[in-house]
Amino acid sequence: MNRLGLVARLSGEFGQSLQIPARWREAFAALDNPGIKELLIWRPRQSGKSQCLAALAITELLLRPGAYVVMAAASERQAGAVYDRKIKKPLERMFRLRTPHAARWRKHIRTTKRGIELSTGSTLEVVATNEATSPGRSPTLLLIDEARDVPDEFYGAFVPSAIGAGGKVVIASTAGPPRGFFYELTRHRSEDTWFHHSTINDNPSADRRLLDFLHQRLSAILPAAARRELGNEFTDDGSEFLPAALIDAAVDETLGETAESKAPAFVMYDLSRKQDLTSRTVVLRLPPRRPEARDHLLVASIRVWDPKRSPTREVDFAEVRADLQDLPTRYPNLCSVLIDEGAEAGALLPFARGMASLALVTHGFVATPVTNMKLWGALAARLHARTLSIVWNERLIAELRGLRQ
Repeated sequence: MNRLGLVARLSGEFGQSLQIPARWREAFAALDNPGIKELLIWRPRQSGKSQCLAALAITELLLRPGAYVVMAAASERQAGAVYDRKIKKPLERMFRLRTPHAARWRKHIRTTKRGIELSTGSTLEVVATNEATSPGRSPTLLLIDEARDVPDEFYGAFVPSAIGAGGKVVIASTAGPPRGFFYELTRHRSEDTWFHHSTINDNPSADRRLLDFLHQRLSAILPAAARRELGNEFTDDGSEFLPAALIDAAVDETLGETAESKAPAFVMYDLSRKQDLTSRTVVLRLPPRRPEARDHLLVASIRVWDPKRSPTREVDFAEVRADLQDLPTRYPNLCSVLIDEGAEAGALLPFARGMASLALVTHGFVATPVTNMKLWGALAARLHARTLSIVWNERLIAELRGLRQ
């Protein structure tokens, strides 16, 4: 039996017959395509995403001997609901309808609180991503439901275990704020990705009049929520300092580390020994790229020291000083080096002022509400004027997107 034939025998969470839309057929074909490693399903709320994932999970469980299927939900409550309504009960109904005695199927199927084990050696498990969970072995199929609510850390920990074993990953979600792993995956798809996107709720079970009513009410009260939940659009709630589209427009993914340049260079060191990251950023002033602009700024180099990755659990300031010492060679037209005058300033400022190539351009910097306002205001002006190019750096982009009014 193939996947479609099996799904035709299943029922929905309320016992209704399942209608198999064209996108399901495409998803089943992609799952069986050896060239596809990842399936991304980006659809509005209540449009059948969880039901599709449950169907994929059940067909993998029943048709692939020795399969290990892991389906992840954002919370324990959601995981329990998905397992009970969309997996366990439909399976029980199917087997009870097709056997003379209900006890017959129990010899071959064992159910647990949130899992199913078959006599074929196949196992299905539904986990909550907010729990301290880890796969017992490498999943042959990993499914993540409502990925916008799933922590990036879960994705980073679980996905390698599936891909490494030759398994596949299916990720479904409605749009959320423009950040997180699901947002990035939709923007950076690979040749091994099967991608489905829709802004229309074509679920045959959805009440069209109710959807229209909700759209009117949400649009009037919470327009961002209406755009996310019903329009399936990645958008913030309006409290962000910098709109995501403005940041994305400045990011140039073709840029890499600019190892050296004769352009005017400006440097900032933000220091911390144990509690936070120490970072260094180099910005170059280049000729204008727009006729109305005076210049164009380029984030040319970013370096970060993480105390958690150090054997001593502290930033090695010898490395930071070596990095600083190398800057005049890499950027001979060094105009300014600003160094955080916080608790760790003594590890860097005296060293810089003792070097002839750095003494005249090095200055201490103390952040205040006034300087912060000027800095963020200047940044916003640059982004709006499109006179700033940012190298792709995950932490930097996350910081910019996280700024709030």
